[in-house]
Amino acid sequence: MTTELIAMLGGGVSGFVMKMIAAQSQNQAELFERMIQSQITADDSADRAASRDGGVYVRRFLVGITFFAIVLAPFVLSFTDVGVSIARESKGFLGLFGGVKWNTVQGFVILPEVRQTALAIVGFYFGSSQVK
Repeated sequence: MTTELIAMLGGGVSGFVMKMIAAQSQNQAELFERMIQSQITADDSADRAASRDGGVYVRRFLVGITFFAIVLAPFVLSFTDVGVSIARESKGFLGLFGGVKWNTVQGFVILPEVRQTALAIVGFYFGSSQVK
């Protein structure tokens, strides 16, 4: 191989590598700009959502109702003669003659969903208090 041919191949390869590095750098810069624009859009949306009126009051109302159902309702309803009907499913003989039987109990039944909601609320408020 002649030196001219080696120089031409070396120049071509180095030009290709430099062009590829420049294109990759430009792609990264464009990606970074798109990420910044996306973050600006997300921040703007979050700011508009936070500034809406009523959201805080709705959340507080739901928290109040949940804690009423856990703390006050069992206490208040324990002094009344209001019964709560609870369904109990029975299997019957070999699973053939099963059915639903209803029992009436005095007081107030706290459903597992209400307890899970209360745990989520407490976790949310304690978690958000750690951030401030």
